[in-house]
Amino acid sequence: MGPASQHGVSVMRKVRPFAALVLGISLCALGSSPASANRVDPGHRMTWGKGGVSLEQYWIDSAECGHIAAATDLTGTPPARALVIASRMIDNQNGYEDVARALQFASPEVQWDRAARIMESALEACLIERGYVKFELTDGQYRTLKMYEVGTFERRAYLHSLASDPDVLATQAISES
Repeated sequence: MGPASQHGVSVMRKVRPFAALVLGISLCALGSSPASANRVDPGHRMTWGKGGVSLEQYWIDSAECGHIAAATDLTGTPPARALVIASRMIDNQNGYEDVARALQFASPEVQWDRAARIMESALEACLIERGYVKFELTDGQYRTLKMYEVGTFERRAYLHSLASDPDVLATQAISES
């Protein structure tokens, strides 16, 4: 390994802890922001369905597409570049004002939203590839859904009952224009 390569490794070793600091600080801010509660989702009252899909396949497709979205490589994307630049700014900081300036420059909240949109696109592409369509819940369906705790089998089964119903999909599908 030549001197230039060794310098690159040295810089990356320095950048990683500061990137972690930026991430940590931004996560503290994100945790308190109502807007950040659900960064990647189909939207208010929106969900995905595929007529006739079994509950098992619905579950599998949901999990696999979620994993694909979560594994999206954000390297080199605008939000990743902004956070790397901010971490370098923090690495060269001379006090609180420099750290604050770096965080203001990076706007972690904005960068996480931008990253979430990239991941959401990967999720949607995966679902579309598998034959799913986005549809909007009616007021009554939404009220019923809210009665079930997030993550429970009952909630998933209720969503599946709607998402697999060809009549629901025919009347409630959202056209993506």
